[in-house]
Amino acid sequence: MKNYKLIGHIFAFLTVTIWSFAFVSNKALLSYMSPIENMILRFLIAYIILVLLYPKLNTIKSIKDEIHFAFLGFLGIFLYFILENFSLKYTQAANVGLYMGAIPILTAITAHFLTKDEHLSKNVWIGFLLAIVGISLILFDSSKFELRIKGDILALLGALVFAIYSVFLKLAPKGYHYIVVTRKSFLYGLVFMLIYYISLDKSFNISILKEPVVYLNILYLGAISSGLAFILWQQGIEKIGSISASSYIYLVPLITALAGVFILNEQISTNMLIGAMLILFGLYVAQKSK
Repeated sequence: MKNYKLIGHIFAFLTVTIWSFAFVSNKALLSYMSPIENMILRFLIAYIILVLLYPKLNTIKSIKDEIHFAFLGFLGIFLYFILENFSLKYTQAANVGLYMGAIPILTAITAHFLTKDEHLSKNVWIGFLLAIVGISLILFDSSKFELRIKGDILALLGALVFAIYSVFLKLAPKGYHYIVVTRKSFLYGLVFMLIYYISLDKSFNISILKEPVVYLNILYLGAISSGLAFILWQQGIEKIGSISASSYIYLVPLITALAGVFILNEQISTNMLIGAMLILFGLYVAQKSK
């Protein structure tokens, strides 16, 4: 059981690390294509990879199960990424990262009301407050910080949607291979994306796929951030629960800042170092038992 839990924690940590680098990748792609085009390409690649990893096609067992998978696809694949991508258009990635820090407490509150085995504890609240202080130190340290209301509201809504998705992922129908659960969610999410894209009546400029910055980032987002990471996230939640897994999202702003240092040549300040320590300590407190 101890190793089972440890693997869950490792999976959750790897997932948020991958997603943190995805912010940089996503921001780069938005200069070349629209958010919905980005989403369709990355999740199409991710779906193909999941089919190759687990070719067995499960038949529909019940309409109720399929409705749940469709709901997961709508929430976690379509709606969340629509909100995240459009928020990145209107505000800084650092702002979006700040609201990602709200996901654990939003998940805890949602899980408290929707599940029987996950309840709010004092440690969750204390860890959340410590992490928010650390996130704020990193965020407000930037002299280029600008509050763009439209993008910030979209990012906050995205955080709420992802929290609800994490809880419903744990409540997913049993008896399915974990890759099938992820694959079904992706398929339904793609259906919603295509419906939305068709309604826009736009044509896709396929020539941009020749650009290295485009196809390399699409491959990272599709194969790693969307394919591998969602499998790790689903397995992490199954092993340690949605509240514990979501606590690792506190690390997203920190890892994103470090990615900026190595990829964008940004500088680490004293505020960022203090903020990093507070985030790590907040994660530790949130993970402690009652």
